Amino acid sequence: MSRKQNLKNLRTEKDGIIILRSLVEGFMVPDTDQRRYLYKIVDIDYRKYSRSIDGIILHVSSFEKVSSSKDFTFVEIKTTNSSSVKELPYGVFFGFTKNEEDLFKQLDNYRLCIVHTGLKDYYLMNFEEYESLIQNKRIQYQISFRSKK
Repeated sequence: MSRKQNLKNLRTEKDGIIILRSLVEGFMVPDTDQRRYLYKIVDIDYRKYSRSIDGIILHVSSFEKVSSSKDFTFVEIKTTNSSSVKELPYGVFFGFTKNEEDLFKQLDNYRLCIVHTGLKDYYLMNFEEYESLIQNKRIQYQISFRSKK
């Protein structure tokens, strides 16, 4: 993926976060310490999965009141601004890492959230619904070469 496309995707994701903050009560983006705390609650490896969620939805009045996995929902955000998408989640194309999908499958309190930045709308789904909506799925390797010594 070109750097230009990567920057566009980051901007679109930030727009998605702004939309979710305005539409979803309790939505927040946890900082590093908060994320580590949440991962400890659900007993997942922070180093492996640190980038596998974008936000959370709190089911308690403040982050300080979180004490179990029932107090929050992990949210992985995928954004689109496609003019061909008229109703979410139908017709959306996105990338999903193995780690994101593994957590999605493993955790009851993990949701995939599709945000349409043009429609200013979102759709939250659980793993079963995600699987039922898949039309095509392919594996793409992301390769990083080592640095020159």
